[in-house]
Amino acid sequence: MIDINMKVQPSFYDDECAIVFSFYFDKATRNIGEAVVYTCQKSDEKEYSQDHIDTDVQEKIAYIKEFSIADEYQATSMKKIKHFLNVIGIKKCVKHNLQGKEIAF
Repeated sequence: MIDINMKVQPSFYDDECAIVFSFYFDKATRNIGEAVVYTCQKSDEKEYSQDHIDTDVQEKIAYIKEFSIADEYQATSMKKIKHFLNVIGIKKCVKHNLQGKEIAF
């Protein structure tokens, strides 16, 4: 794996109830790119408890809003972002394509 540094700057958007992470990547003194990821809870799924009562499942999800990383560092940067998200309990990371459909990473 290519050795790069990642810096994370979190922000909270109260009106959207979302935490936004800005990721900055560099190698030595060279800036190689940045990414912006929105995290929020998606609650459109239902789960049945042991008593057969519907409960809302609040899945935490991350949406990649910006991803401008030099080509040769994109895979490594994405691995670092996914690892960070996994550590904070977010298992699903998606990006929307030009048609508006979700693409899972």
